[in-house]
Amino acid sequence: MLEQDNNFTLPPNVTCFSRSKNAEISERHFYLTRLRDRELPYQEFRKTANNLFELIADAMIPHLQNHEVILTPIFRAGLSLLPVFMSKIENSKLCSIGVKRNEATAQPEPYLFKVPPEISPDAKFVILEPMIATAGTMCYSLSMMKKQGYNLKDIEIISIFCALEAAERLHNEFPEIHIHTEVVDPILDDNKYIVPGCGDFGDRYFGT
Repeated sequence: MLEQDNNFTLPPNVTCFSRSKNAEISERHFYLTRLRDRELPYQEFRKTANNLFELIADAMIPHLQNHEVILTPIFRAGLSLLPVFMSKIENSKLCSIGVKRNEATAQPEPYLFKVPPEISPDAKFVILEPMIATAGTMCYSLSMMKKQGYNLKDIEIISIFCALEAAERLHNEFPEIHIHTEVVDPILDDNKYIVPGCGDFGDRYFGT
């Protein structure tokens, strides 16, 4: 499947890796095309995703140098990025956020929020979430963190597939945060899934 034309304007707090102009761009498009292939076995999907995670982690390291890093995967799909980022950022800590999407209402439902007891003043929270469709779960997670007193300016979001609608919502509601995503897809279908997306990332990555 070929990448579609994404010549639409992104919110200013969004960095889209697939729009960058560097030597890795063809490699990134190759991985994205494979991830979009609904016939790809989960073993190959996982291997391809991990290769892409490596490129993203390497690109993010300069932004995180000289900061304590709190890796914050949104359960369950966000756990897919965790091993690569933990191996790249050896002194990172873990913040756990569990928010599931109610498939009937498309609304977030929380079940876990656990933050390390001691965090340095310059700590960066790096939220790991491979797919951001409506941004309902992400906005809910950010609201929880804000209520706990964390500075949203210290939060970076890492994603693979982000819907344009989600990017715009996050910019409107949380302009302090920055989103780093591999690609921004322009459409959500009637079920609020990203089009073309890649299907359910967590199911495909974990083989469930």
